[in-house]
Amino acid sequence: MEKLLQHILERLEQIQQYLFSRRGSSTTQPVQVNFPNRILVQEPLRVISDTGGYVSGEVEITNTPLPVSQSGSWSVGISNTPVPVSQSGTWNVSISNQPITVGYSTVQYVTISATNSGNTQIVGAVSGKRIRVIAFAVVADATVYIKFRSGTTDITGSMLLVQGGGIAHAYDGGLFQTAVNQPLNINLSINATVGGYVVYREVN
Repeated sequence: MEKLLQHILERLEQIQQYLFSRRGSSTTQPVQVNFPNRILVQEPLRVISDTGGYVSGEVEITNTPLPVSQSGSWSVGISNTPVPVSQSGTWNVSISNQPITVGYSTVQYVTISATNSGNTQIVGAVSGKRIRVIAFAVVADATVYIKFRSGTTDITGSMLLVQGGGIAHAYDGGLFQTAVNQPLNINLSINATVGGYVVYREVN
Protein backbone atom coordinates (compact mmCIF):
# COMPACT_ATOMS: atom_id res chain seq x y z
CA MET A 1 0.00 0.00 0.00
CA GLU A 2 2.84 2.43 0.82
CA LYS A 3 4.43 1.79 -2.58
CA LEU A 4 1.12 2.47 -4.32
CA LEU A 5 0.58 5.74 -2.45
CA GLN A 6 4.16 6.77 -3.21
CA HIS A 7 3.55 6.05 -6.89
CA ILE A 8 0.39 8.18 -6.88
CA LEU A 9 2.22 11.05 -5.16
CA GLU A 10 5.01 10.92 -7.77
CA ARG A 11 2.48 11.12 -10.60
CA LEU A 12 0.63 13.99 -8.96
CA GLU A 13 3.91 15.82 -8.54
CA GLN A 14 4.58 15.41 -12.25
CA ILE A 15 1.13 16.84 -13.02
CA GLN A 16 1.75 19.79 -10.68
CA GLN A 17 5.15 20.54 -12.23
CA TYR A 18 3.68 20.50 -15.68
CA LEU A 19 0.84 22.85 -14.74
CA PHE A 20 3.32 25.30 -13.15
CA SER A 21 5.50 25.23 -16.27
CA ARG A 22 2.67 26.25 -18.59
CA ARG A 23 1.30 29.23 -16.60
CA GLY A 24 2.80 31.75 -19.04
CA SER A 25 1.97 29.76 -22.17
CA SER A 26 -1.13 30.25 -24.29
CA THR A 27 -0.87 26.74 -25.71
CA THR A 28 -2.79 24.08 -23.85
CA GLN A 29 -1.46 20.50 -24.11
CA PRO A 30 -2.74 17.61 -22.03
CA VAL A 31 -0.32 15.80 -19.82
CA GLN A 32 0.00 12.04 -20.29
CA VAL A 33 0.31 9.99 -17.12
CA ASN A 34 0.53 6.19 -16.95
CA PHE A 35 -1.34 4.85 -13.96
CA PRO A 36 -0.87 1.40 -12.47
CA ASN A 37 -3.42 -1.25 -13.41
CA ARG A 38 -5.59 -0.65 -10.36
CA ILE A 39 -6.01 2.49 -8.22
CA LEU A 40 -8.72 2.84 -5.59
CA VAL A 41 -9.74 6.50 -5.12
CA GLN A 42 -12.39 7.17 -2.49
CA GLU A 43 -12.27 11.00 -2.59
CA PRO A 44 -12.31 13.51 -5.49
CA LEU A 45 -8.85 13.97 -7.03
CA ARG A 46 -7.68 17.61 -6.72
CA VAL A 47 -4.49 19.41 -7.80
CA ILE A 48 -3.45 22.26 -5.46
CA SER A 49 -0.86 24.95 -6.29
CA ASP A 50 1.81 26.17 -3.88
CA THR A 51 -0.45 29.11 -3.01
CA GLY A 52 -3.14 26.77 -1.74
CA GLY A 53 -5.62 27.29 -4.61
CA TYR A 54 -7.07 24.67 -6.90
CA VAL A 55 -5.45 24.43 -10.32
CA SER A 56 -7.60 23.57 -13.34
CA GLY A 57 -6.01 21.32 -15.91
CA GLU A 58 -6.58 18.46 -18.31
CA VAL A 59 -5.38 14.93 -17.60
CA GLU A 60 -5.32 12.39 -20.43
CA ILE A 61 -5.03 8.66 -19.72
CA THR A 62 -4.00 6.62 -22.77
CA ASN A 63 -3.48 2.90 -23.32
CA THR A 64 -4.12 2.17 -19.67
CA PRO A 65 -7.17 0.02 -18.87
CA LEU A 66 -9.05 1.08 -15.77
CA PRO A 67 -10.87 -1.87 -14.18
CA VAL A 68 -14.34 -0.97 -12.97
CA SER A 69 -16.40 -3.13 -10.65
CA GLN A 70 -19.99 -2.63 -9.58
CA SER A 71 -22.38 -4.45 -7.35
CA GLY A 72 -26.13 -4.28 -7.09
CA SER A 73 -29.30 -5.43 -8.84
CA TRP A 74 -30.43 -4.56 -12.36
CA SER A 75 -33.67 -5.17 -14.27
CA VAL A 76 -33.12 -6.44 -17.81
CA GLY A 77 -35.97 -6.23 -20.30
CA ILE A 78 -36.17 -8.83 -23.09
CA SER A 79 -38.76 -8.06 -25.75
CA ASN A 80 -39.65 -10.48 -28.56
CA THR A 81 -36.39 -12.34 -28.06
CA PRO A 82 -36.50 -16.11 -27.42
CA VAL A 83 -34.28 -17.25 -24.57
CA PRO A 84 -33.09 -20.87 -24.89
CA VAL A 85 -33.42 -22.78 -21.63
CA SER A 86 -32.17 -26.28 -20.93
CA GLN A 87 -33.06 -28.44 -17.96
CA SER A 88 -32.05 -31.86 -16.76
CA GLY A 89 -33.64 -34.12 -14.26
CA THR A 90 -36.40 -36.66 -13.76
CA TRP A 91 -40.12 -36.02 -14.08
CA ASN A 92 -43.12 -38.14 -13.19
CA VAL A 93 -45.96 -37.92 -15.72
CA SER A 94 -49.41 -39.11 -14.74
CA ILE A 95 -52.46 -39.50 -16.96
CA SER A 96 -55.70 -39.26 -15.05
CA ASN A 97 -59.07 -40.20 -16.52
CA GLN A 98 -57.69 -40.03 -20.05
CA PRO A 99 -58.18 -42.98 -22.42
CA ILE A 100 -55.08 -44.22 -24.22
CA THR A 101 -55.76 -45.38 -27.76
CA VAL A 102 -53.43 -48.03 -29.15
CA GLY A 103 -53.61 -48.47 -32.88
CA TYR A 104 -52.67 -51.61 -34.81
CA SER A 105 -52.38 -52.10 -38.53
CA THR A 106 -55.44 -53.72 -40.06
CA VAL A 107 -55.08 -57.49 -40.26
CA GLN A 108 -56.70 -59.59 -42.91
CA TYR A 109 -57.64 -63.26 -43.05
CA VAL A 110 -57.67 -65.72 -45.91
CA THR A 111 -58.15 -69.50 -46.18
CA ILE A 112 -55.68 -71.95 -47.67
CA SER A 113 -57.01 -74.60 -50.03
CA ALA A 114 -54.43 -76.34 -52.20
CA THR A 115 -54.71 -79.71 -53.93
CA ASN A 116 -52.18 -79.72 -56.76
CA SER A 117 -48.41 -79.85 -56.75
CA GLY A 118 -46.66 -76.59 -57.51
CA ASN A 119 -47.86 -73.08 -56.66
CA THR A 120 -51.33 -72.14 -55.44
CA GLN A 121 -52.08 -68.46 -54.84
CA ILE A 122 -53.22 -67.53 -51.34
CA VAL A 123 -53.21 -63.69 -51.55
CA GLY A 124 -53.02 -61.74 -54.77
CA ALA A 125 -50.37 -59.07 -55.35
CA VAL A 126 -51.16 -55.62 -53.88
CA SER A 127 -49.82 -52.57 -55.73
CA GLY A 128 -46.99 -50.92 -53.82
CA LYS A 129 -47.38 -53.27 -50.84
CA ARG A 130 -45.82 -56.34 -49.27
CA ILE A 131 -47.88 -59.16 -47.78
CA ARG A 132 -46.57 -59.82 -44.26
CA VAL A 133 -47.79 -63.06 -42.71
CA ILE A 134 -48.26 -62.87 -38.93
CA ALA A 135 -49.96 -66.26 -38.46
CA PHE A 136 -50.77 -69.39 -40.39
CA ALA A 137 -51.99 -72.95 -39.88
CA VAL A 138 -52.04 -75.87 -42.32
CA VAL A 139 -53.20 -79.51 -42.21
CA ALA A 140 -52.62 -82.17 -44.90
CA ASP A 141 -54.42 -85.42 -45.81
CA ALA A 142 -51.19 -86.94 -47.08
CA THR A 143 -47.48 -86.69 -46.42
CA VAL A 144 -46.27 -83.68 -48.39
CA TYR A 145 -43.62 -80.95 -48.30
CA ILE A 146 -44.93 -77.37 -48.37
CA LYS A 147 -43.30 -73.93 -48.56
CA PHE A 148 -44.48 -70.34 -48.99
CA ARG A 149 -43.36 -68.19 -51.89
CA SER A 150 -43.26 -64.53 -52.95
CA GLY A 151 -44.42 -65.09 -56.51
CA THR A 152 -41.92 -67.78 -57.62
CA THR A 153 -39.29 -66.97 -54.94
CA ASP A 154 -39.11 -69.08 -51.79
CA ILE A 155 -39.63 -67.10 -48.54
CA THR A 156 -39.67 -70.18 -46.26
CA GLY A 157 -37.92 -73.51 -46.34
CA SER A 158 -39.70 -76.77 -47.09
CA MET A 159 -41.87 -78.01 -44.19
CA LEU A 160 -42.93 -81.65 -43.92
CA LEU A 161 -46.56 -82.43 -43.19
CA VAL A 162 -47.41 -86.03 -42.42
CA GLN A 163 -50.80 -87.49 -43.21
CA GLY A 164 -53.32 -85.99 -40.82
CA GLY A 165 -50.68 -83.70 -39.30
CA GLY A 166 -50.27 -79.96 -39.42
CA ILE A 167 -48.24 -76.86 -38.51
CA ALA A 168 -49.27 -73.57 -36.88
CA HIS A 169 -47.20 -70.46 -36.09
CA ALA A 170 -47.94 -66.86 -35.07
CA TYR A 171 -45.85 -63.74 -34.40
CA ASP A 172 -47.28 -60.22 -34.45
CA GLY A 173 -44.02 -58.76 -35.79
CA GLY A 174 -44.30 -60.96 -38.85
CA LEU A 175 -43.17 -64.49 -39.75
CA PHE A 176 -42.30 -63.81 -43.39
CA GLN A 177 -43.34 -61.46 -46.18
CA THR A 178 -43.45 -61.12 -49.93
CA ALA A 179 -41.61 -58.61 -52.05
CA VAL A 180 -43.49 -55.48 -53.16
CA ASN A 181 -46.12 -56.14 -55.84
CA GLN A 182 -45.81 -59.94 -55.44
CA PRO A 183 -48.52 -62.48 -54.56
CA LEU A 184 -48.29 -64.92 -51.65
CA ASN A 185 -48.28 -68.53 -52.85
CA ILE A 186 -48.12 -71.96 -51.21
CA ASN A 187 -46.14 -74.66 -52.99
CA LEU A 188 -46.83 -78.42 -52.63
CA SER A 189 -44.29 -81.09 -53.51
CA ILE A 190 -47.00 -83.55 -54.66
CA ASN A 191 -50.73 -83.61 -55.23
CA ALA A 192 -52.37 -83.51 -51.82
CA THR A 193 -55.15 -81.71 -50.03
CA VAL A 194 -53.76 -78.99 -47.77
CA GLY A 195 -56.12 -76.68 -45.93
CA GLY A 196 -55.69 -73.94 -43.37
CA TYR A 197 -55.57 -70.17 -43.02
CA VAL A 198 -53.24 -67.15 -43.15
CA VAL A 199 -53.44 -63.93 -41.12
CA TYR A 200 -51.55 -61.06 -42.76
CA ARG A 201 -51.02 -57.32 -43.08
CA GLU A 202 -50.37 -55.18 -46.13
CA VAL A 203 -47.20 -53.15 -45.44
CA ASN A 204 -44.97 -50.79 -47.39
